[in-house]
Amino acid sequence: MKDEYKTRIQPTDVVGQKNPTHKNAAKIFIHPSTFAQAGFTTGNSCRVEVNGVQREAVAWPGDSKVANNIASISRVFQNVANLELGQLIRVVPGGLVPSAQIVVIRETTSDNPPLPDSGGEHERWKHHLEYKLELADYLLPGTPFEEVFLRGSQRSFVLESVNGSAKGVAKYDPITTVVEITNDEATGVVGKLQLEPLPNMARQIEQLNDFFDEYDIELENNAIPPFTCGIIIDGSHGTGKTMVLDHIAATRWGRVVQITDDDKPSVIQAIFETALEQRGATIILIDDITMLIGKNNANRPGYIKALKNGLDALAKKAQTDNRRPNVLVAATCLDYLDDIPYDLQRPGRFWQHISLPTPDVPGRAEILRSMKPPFSPQDLDKCITDLVDRTHAFTGGDLRNLLAKAMQARRKRVASQLDAPLEWQDIAKIFKEVRPSAMRDINLKPPTIHWSDIGGYEDGLQENRWVPTKGVLLYGPPGCSKTMTAQAMATETGFNFFAVKGGELLNMYVGETERSIRNIFKRAAEASPSIIFFDEIDSLAGTRSNGSGGSGGVQAVTTLLTEMAGFEERGNVFVLAATNRPDALDPALLRPGRFDELIYVPLPDLKAREAIISRMAKKLMFKDIDIEDIKGEDQKYS
Repeated sequence: MKDEYKTRIQPTDVVGQKNPTHKNAAKIFIHPSTFAQAGFTTGNSCRVEVNGVQREAVAWPGDSKVANNIASISRVFQNVANLELGQLIRVVPGGLVPSAQIVVIRETTSDNPPLPDSGGEHERWKHHLEYKLELADYLLPGTPFEEVFLRGSQRSFVLESVNGSAKGVAKYDPITTVVEITNDEATGVVGKLQLEPLPNMARQIEQLNDFFDEYDIELENNAIPPFTCGIIIDGSHGTGKTMVLDHIAATRWGRVVQITDDDKPSVIQAIFETALEQRGATIILIDDITMLIGKNNANRPGYIKALKNGLDALAKKAQTDNRRPNVLVAATCLDYLDDIPYDLQRPGRFWQHISLPTPDVPGRAEILRSMKPPFSPQDLDKCITDLVDRTHAFTGGDLRNLLAKAMQARRKRVASQLDAPLEWQDIAKIFKEVRPSAMRDINLKPPTIHWSDIGGYEDGLQENRWVPTKGVLLYGPPGCSKTMTAQAMATETGFNFFAVKGGELLNMYVGETERSIRNIFKRAAEASPSIIFFDEIDSLAGTRSNGSGGSGGVQAVTTLLTEMAGFEERGNVFVLAATNRPDALDPALLRPGRFDELIYVPLPDLKAREAIISRMAKKLMFKDIDIEDIKGEDQKYS
């Protein structure tokens, strides 16, 4: 099977330069028999070469009626690649066509004033061009969009670059592709490595810009940490990690290279080597680095080694030149400490990381306003306030999902009025469908237990009706409603509820127990106000002096103490715990600032037994029961 194909070109009349869809602008049509013999794959990339000049195209089987030594291209591709009809070209099969991450479109209108950098008119044209790109499907840099009409206005544009390249093809994705419109005069203008503030990320963007400012400057001789060219952006699902990478790519500071799980370690090494050799700047992006170095990846050591070698080479170059090479390596993950192995956290590698927060009340308001939900002007402020109050633990992605589903509900309600405002009833219909993304695998609500359901403890539970400032330990004999008390507290307060048996967290593998404890506290903070309930806590946090739980138990107690000590920064997160053996707990957990209150839950007294039996008899619809006789039968029943 051949690895190349020499052919002459002719224009295809399927598409013309002003075809509004540009559906086939990036394609080269090859005779079906030649297509198979030369090893082409439909929809894959290919390299078109003529006179030492190369351009990428998308390989596509052509019309069998055309001679097998003729390839057809669009007028757009002919002009972009500067080809002449009848010219002999060489076509070499390539690999998968990448997704378009960042698309830069430059306005070329000569008569009208240029588009503003932001605002309603800018957004309308952007959406209109996104529609045209979606119809085009495969994107070819250099494609013109001439004399485009929108609301009585006519403008012209050119697709300047895709993923930072002015020569590579890419596939448009209506969900992930980010389109930027620029008025820059010159093609290939190099942008500044600087980000504008994003909703709910002012401090994080400032930190990123501080990191970027260390490029293009002389480094001090002892400035070891700034030698690193790598940075990690971590945060829960939907906090905007991918969006930040998109905005970094859109700076146009350098060519953009995406590393995915399709790339082998050898390919990653080549990417770093090429970046070092390039005269221009390179932005290397790794969205979700755990797909390469996650513990479930069989080739994890190979990927870690490739990244270490690449980052070390960049750091060595920086140290030699006393300035960073113009290479930025930005990656994302959910949790820096858990997902990034220690070897990659060292100075010179991914030494720096920036965490994106789950938005608080002001953050959610800022994000919602930036999304410009189409509420009527008179209802906008109230609807946003109500949304903010009802979306605890929602990330920016969750809020966008919520509004998108609400818009679908609106379309069903007023199918004939496309510009009808969004109303609260549209939001209310889909609240049950959308949950915080970080909490989808957790039952945030306990069984509905009220104080009145816990028979006989009305007086003893009065002090427990208010959530404490730190933590409460419930102790007493088995079966005395300690777990029901915790569930009732969550029900009555309306707080989200995280319940776990202490023994379930113990793990034979080093570090896993501590990771599980940290994860519970982190997720509870994201879902605040919330209650964490440790049932049978003595199995997790036994006293360290007698070696309870082994070395894993010692580490578990230490981690639990550390997490509880950080409550002031966690917001409305409270801890309840239950045990039958308070004497088995590590004494450090009972000091001020941890479990501040210890509440004894005793065996039911006579009055309590009567209440419990009456409630259960009514629930089970028993008749003719002598409650007086049963309640006094045995004083030791729980």
